[in-house]
Amino acid sequence: MRILICASDVPFHPTNNGFRRQLQGLVPELGRRHEVRLIGYRYPDQSHVAAIDADMRVVPYVRPSSLENAEDLALAVALRRPLRVRRLVQGLVGPLRHEVDRFRPDIVHVGPGKLAWLRRELGTRPKVLAALDTWHLNVDARAEGSTGLRAAAFRADAKRIRRFESTEYRGFDRVIVCNRRDLTELRDRDPTLRFAVIPIGLDASAYAPDPDAIVDRMRIVFHGALDYAPNVRAVEYLAKSILPRVRVVVPRAHLVIVGRDPAPAVLDLGGLPGVEVIGPVEDMRAWLTGSCLWVGPFLDGTGMKTKLLEAMATDLPAVVTPLGHQGMDDVTSGRELLVGSTGEELAAHVVRVLEDDALARKVGQAGGAYVRPRYDWSTVGRAYELLYEEILSERARPSVSA
Repeated sequence: MRILICASDVPFHPTNNGFRRQLQGLVPELGRRHEVRLIGYRYPDQSHVAAIDADMRVVPYVRPSSLENAEDLALAVALRRPLRVRRLVQGLVGPLRHEVDRFRPDIVHVGPGKLAWLRRELGTRPKVLAALDTWHLNVDARAEGSTGLRAAAFRADAKRIRRFESTEYRGFDRVIVCNRRDLTELRDRDPTLRFAVIPIGLDASAYAPDPDAIVDRMRIVFHGALDYAPNVRAVEYLAKSILPRVRVVVPRAHLVIVGRDPAPAVLDLGGLPGVEVIGPVEDMRAWLTGSCLWVGPFLDGTGMKTKLLEAMATDLPAVVTPLGHQGMDDVTSGRELLVGSTGEELAAHVVRVLEDDALARKVGQAGGAYVRPRYDWSTVGRAYELLYEEILSERARPSVSA
């Protein structure tokens, strides 16, 4: 099979967002059995060093000037479309046309949802849109974390994105999401869409348990992109509401916050008792395997939580809100992880794990045994292959006239 992927990003270092990491895992996995060609932007924050050995056409992304930003905003408002859609799509139209003619793919994989307009360049070719999550919910979360004019701008863009999702995702053979909640949200926007649910993946071997790790039995860890609004709110809730309750019972308990680009609100948490903001690190696995448990009290956001999968893959017990494990529909609280809906419930779970080594080991090992076979790229890549094959089979069937 010849698979052409047209993406908003390419997996060049640093692969520090979920979409880049997905391509870093998916492209080589598909490339084991198929011809795969990738087109995408390399952003100014990325080096010229690719994170994978793959057949790629790299399009340098040039950040717009102040005047161009104003033009983008004026057109978005006037034409009722999301802010960056036109700019992102325009830069990929030429490369996509050329690669379709040159590579002659059997199927074209476009993603994320903001590139949906590229369907117009693909005509009747088999194609999928890897939306993965619900774009407008992510922008809603950014609005919640902002104030004044910035919050108003995000809310206005979220409204335009809802309109875009309700009209522009049509025409793809499938729209791919990573969990049922996002499927329901997008189906409400457009009931005519055909969906496929494929979870996000991870390199399970990169987050394997470390039997030789020296574990700090009092250390709680949270990791992720620390400027992403849902992560910021989750870690604020953890540091300000949950940890103080825990320390009443377990005074030595402490929290480390690990990840890139800590927002000012996250940096401020370092002044609280028992909280340390570490920031970016070279070896995330070492911070996970050296901790007692991972806590993700998510209050908003969308998609699946790669960070939770990474933690669980190391056999680290995890405590989350119901939103935190969306997409993992068959997990059981008390077996593969611990789920709480209130600050009191979450704190009680944390205390139990800190005080009970046997429970920590049992939940951690069950979680790792659940995550590694289900979400490793070998499994997720096969799910994409089966979807592509299903679509090509559908296209090959002769239509039956009445």
